[in-house]
Amino acid sequence: MEGTSRLITWRNALEMFDVIYDGWNTIWLASNDTIVLAEGFSELSDIVLSFSEADLSKFNITGYLTDLINEPDGATEGAAVAATEILVTLINALFKFFKIQASKKEIKNEEAAGLKVDPLTSLENAIAVYDLVFVYFFVAAGLTLVIMALLMVLSKRKKVLGDWLGVALRLALGVGISLVAIVKTNFNAKDNFLSSAWMLPCVMLGLLVVVVAEGILGWVLPAPRQDGGHGEVEREG
Repeated sequence: MEGTSRLITWRNALEMFDVIYDGWNTIWLASNDTIVLAEGFSELSDIVLSFSEADLSKFNITGYLTDLINEPDGATEGAAVAATEILVTLINALFKFFKIQASKKEIKNEEAAGLKVDPLTSLENAIAVYDLVFVYFFVAAGLTLVIMALLMVLSKRKKVLGDWLGVALRLALGVGISLVAIVKTNFNAKDNFLSSAWMLPCVMLGLLVVVVAEGILGWVLPAPRQDGGHGEVEREG
């Protein structure tokens, strides 16, 4: 359940991320005047920080706005760096609102060491947490089906074909869902999957297949009836 709730939070954060990025991109492409750009980014920052209720001292973009204004125009490398830092800072504020951030222990260690982490590193640390959540969620979901298959084997002494097919289906889907975690080894594939809306539905579809198949197998290949229930006495003739 914890992994599910975190992935739902991740999806909600990504929807807001798209809104912020579209707003930032619109401003960046609208003008080459750094003063106009700074004004637009400042307004976008006010909007993000107002709904995210972020700590302004931690996510203040004033320094990056100043760097941007000091550039001759928006075509310079310095302007691009400042604009990117503004975007990353706003995304960090958004992620903090959704409680997507590095572990508290890691944050405390950085504060104790007096380290000032740049916005991009902070964002990378927050996203790295979801690498672990991603692996944990799919492995746990797959192992749940595998355990269900093993319990089915142990719970019935006399099994019919339908029971064995149910066990095989649970094992196949369980292993398949667990193997989705391997996507983490490919950066592009993981990035595409994490940003898609199919993370939770693919697991839900797997569980749905098990439930539907169980019903069909129980109807097509029912267990044989057992004659002579308790309380029945043979009549002597």
